[in-house]
Amino acid sequence: MARPVAENSPAPPPAARAAALFVIGAVVLSLLLMGAAMALYPGGTWLDRASPEHDFFRNFFCDLTAERALNGQTNPGAAFAKAGMILLSAATLPFWFLVTRLFPERARLAAFVRWLGLASALAAIAVPLAPSQRYGLLHPLLIFVAGVPGLVAGGLATFGLFATKRAARAPARLAGLTAGLAALDGALYAAHVASGVEITSALLPTLQKLAALALVAWMAAAAAHAGLRD
Repeated sequence: MARPVAENSPAPPPAARAAALFVIGAVVLSLLLMGAAMALYPGGTWLDRASPEHDFFRNFFCDLTAERALNGQTNPGAAFAKAGMILLSAATLPFWFLVTRLFPERARLAAFVRWLGLASALAAIAVPLAPSQRYGLLHPLLIFVAGVPGLVAGGLATFGLFATKRAARAPARLAGLTAGLAALDGALYAAHVASGVEITSALLPTLQKLAALALVAWMAAAAAHAGLRD
């Protein structure tokens, strides 16, 4: 089956190629930094503060950014986690511009996606700098400030990708998966914050991880299709 792009599609400009390489490189480096932070995390989750080491489906990403782990011990990987999350957030800045290259016929929609994505990315950079253990309600506030425009941008981008007949299918499917998981996670997180009670199940951190994995896959696929393929 032929690739769903026009045969006479122009090659991406150098700026798009550079942006795509930055996004993909930042995603890879961010994953390595987060992996190091997970390996160094001494232990503790919101469900069990005495649990040993890092639990992928029970710890939140932001648990890794606190100077003191939930079990009370010093967290030597906090700097790695902060760097990884900040780098990934920074990579979304060019990502939102790249993804709109995949539905060029919808200029107004693309402009909304870029501006909402820009607002989301700038706020997201501050999230790992304000872990909930130290900054309390400022942490969820920053998550909502970053998450709401990001969710709207993701939803609009998903529509633009699926509505464009010649758009590559992989970025469109990953966009839909990311938007769906992030919306569900965001709704449950908002209900949790509103309730004022502590975490009682692993559902929220598990959804966070699945949404994050979908996001990095979407970022890499969109960057490759928008900036590296002729």
